[in-house]
Amino acid sequence: MPPSIVAAIRRRTCLSTDSPSTLKRASVRFRAEDTTPGPRFGWPVTTCALIASNVAAWGAVAYVYGLSPLASQNSELLLRVGAINGALLGAGEWWRIVTSQFLHVHFAHLVFNMIALFTLGRMLEPEFGASRLLAMYFCGGAVGQLVGVLVAPALVGSGASQAVMGLAGGAAVVLFRRPHARTMRLIVLLVYVVIQIALDLFAVDYAKAGHVCGFSAGAVLGRVLLRSRA
Repeated sequence: MPPSIVAAIRRRTCLSTDSPSTLKRASVRFRAEDTTPGPRFGWPVTTCALIASNVAAWGAVAYVYGLSPLASQNSELLLRVGAINGALLGAGEWWRIVTSQFLHVHFAHLVFNMIALFTLGRMLEPEFGASRLLAMYFCGGAVGQLVGVLVAPALVGSGASQAVMGLAGGAAVVLFRRPHARTMRLIVLLVYVVIQIALDLFAVDYAKAGHVCGFSAGAVLGRVLLRSRA
């Protein structure tokens, strides 16, 4: 047994002997108390509900306006059903901060966001629980949409990217604060962020600002939620 563990066991249990059986029992207690397990993977019910809501919103718009399920949905069309811009937000339609997070212009964008949402939600939901996962999702989305409107008020804002970036920020805090975080989880997170940054190179300023601020909001809230669990 490593000397450091033996010393720690003696300090914790005030052992007066080095009996192997006693040390073994104390070692088990020591490991149980001091080892912080990583998040366990389980069936992410809340995450799946968010995905279902996004897909349902896409399907509903396509059905109501007679569009192909794979056809792009025009921004002006989405503005009728819940997308956001500066004028409507200034008119007091604050509910669009939430509804705009479930609307997408392009089918490929929806698919990419839902894959990222499932991957990050599956990582975070067992760690934080349903309510805190939703808090990070909607906080990142709301902050991202608001900043986007401030940067480019004339543009129509929609999509779950800001909300998903909020989850990415929360995941970054969880993984980098854990000494035994699995390398694969870090790789998955970094791949998503790198892809999003690459896409943002060709995006309008609305999206760039929204994604950065959504990620930052999720990271800050994730940090607060972790501290509240300590």
